Amino acid sequence: MKPSLLAAGLSALVLVSACSGEAHPRATSTHGAETGASAPPSAIQTPTSPARLPNPVQSSLPVGSKTLYTKTGQGKGGVTLPASAGKASSITVMWTCAGPSNFDIIATGKPLAGSQCGDGTGVYTAEIPHAHMHELAWKISAADSVVWRIVVTQPPGK
Repeated sequence: MKPSLLAAGLSALVLVSACSGEAHPRATSTHGAETGASAPPSAIQTPTSPARLPNPVQSSLPVGSKTLYTKTGQGKGGVTLPASAGKASSITVMWTCAGPSNFDIIATGKPLAGSQCGDGTGVYTAEIPHAHMHELAWKISAADSVVWRIVVTQPPGK
């Protein structure tokens, strides 16, 4: 007897719900465990518009946090942080992306953070210490087919 299509679809959905690909060493995923195993194609529709991506801020920010920058885009882009970011002891970058390639944040030619995109369900976070914030203008490197949403915050009292 063949397994039902519904059971196979649910099995694929469970496997794909974990983050896929590899994140930059300073980036952490806020859902699921990275298994490295390939999953069959998902029934989940990959977003093709940045507006359809989830908000990368998964819970309310700590009291006193400041949102420094919020942007959605597709393909290559840029981030220009306010001068106050350069004075902070650290900032937090949260992003989500959908598409067949990587999403990388680059400053002065060096990667600050990045991840593999996939179906848009992955949400990533990276803390950027003051020592790595020499440049307040960052480049976003992504294929034209990648849609993304990014939020940069400054923790309270920093």
